[in-house]
Amino acid sequence: MSTATTTVPVILAGGIGERFWPMSRSASPKQLHAIGSDKTMLEETILRVKACSSNNVKPMLITGVNIADKVVKSLGADSDKIEIIAEPTGKNTAPAIAIAAAIIKNRYDDAVMVVVSADHAIKPVEEFSQAVDCAVNTARTQDGLVVFGIKPSRPETGYGYIELGDSINTSSQNCTAYSVKRFVEKPNAENAVMFMESGKFLWNSGMFVWKASTILEEFRRHMPDLYDDAMAAAKKNFSADAINEFYSVCCKESIDFGIMEKAEKVSAVCGDFFWDDLGSWESLSRVYTGNSAGTTTAGPLVYESGCTDSLIINKSPRTLAAIGLSNVAVIAVDDALLVIDRSRLPDLKKYLGEIKSSGKFPQELF
Repeated sequence: MSTATTTVPVILAGGIGERFWPMSRSASPKQLHAIGSDKTMLEETILRVKACSSNNVKPMLITGVNIADKVVKSLGADSDKIEIIAEPTGKNTAPAIAIAAAIIKNRYDDAVMVVVSADHAIKPVEEFSQAVDCAVNTARTQDGLVVFGIKPSRPETGYGYIELGDSINTSSQNCTAYSVKRFVEKPNAENAVMFMESGKFLWNSGMFVWKASTILEEFRRHMPDLYDDAMAAAKKNFSADAINEFYSVCCKESIDFGIMEKAEKVSAVCGDFFWDDLGSWESLSRVYTGNSAGTTTAGPLVYESGCTDSLIINKSPRTLAAIGLSNVAVIAVDDALLVIDRSRLPDLKKYLGEIKSSGKFPQELF
């Protein structure tokens, strides 16, 4: 890093990832699986943020208490290189970031936080590191909040957008920073096309950079109760009991709704790296290269013939043969098989709820 300030990566890894069912489930969430890589998503994330971390500073990982032990086991000896905050209950991203900021401010004073998610595909790492360097410098010089924006490659309706204002001078030659006019919720198809063609909008990646003191001041201003809850935990030295008490009383809210859409001084950094939110099986069609018929396959034991616009993923030890399918997703794991019209993948959580409520299937499937 070009700056001398202490920089602490904070990895958010609390979700289950139900849109990756049947692979992802409560006892084995998606971040502990290898998707688009030979390493798990969490391992990839930790490797990526190492370049952003100051010397002798451990990245902070915030995850659910129900999978904390599995995280430690999956990382092996590398688990000693991170600090784990185990949430007794999920309260979305605002509380996770608030308690992390309070701990970091208490420990490192004027440190900068780099908040990332454990379920993003990003490459190359070198370009990402340069963008982080730019964002850290912007957060320090502007004394505000910084969000990573991604140049749209398609009229995506599943992401939030950022409308850009004027460019901001930075010391980086490979990265551009802008003031943020506003955040826009997931648009309809018509607006998504307009946003992309205008050149004035970026995707909101959900990755952020700011000084711990700056984000805490935003919490004090816009979410005072949450701020007070975090300060109460600080008075108890962030003990395990204090963390549990914090989560028992704090509100459930996202950082986007709670802070970002209300803050007055927000910048966006646009780096030159590939990014994708690995939020569902559909994202694998962008991570893996499809064939000329628009079909994507993954897994060593797959035979595919005559399929068009389909997604064939085999994560089981069995052979999967797919023949003559059109617009179908086939997902195989050790103990379950999902076959679904690809157009219905966005509704997978709804179907999963119906499968659960039927009472026909063992609980460990979910």
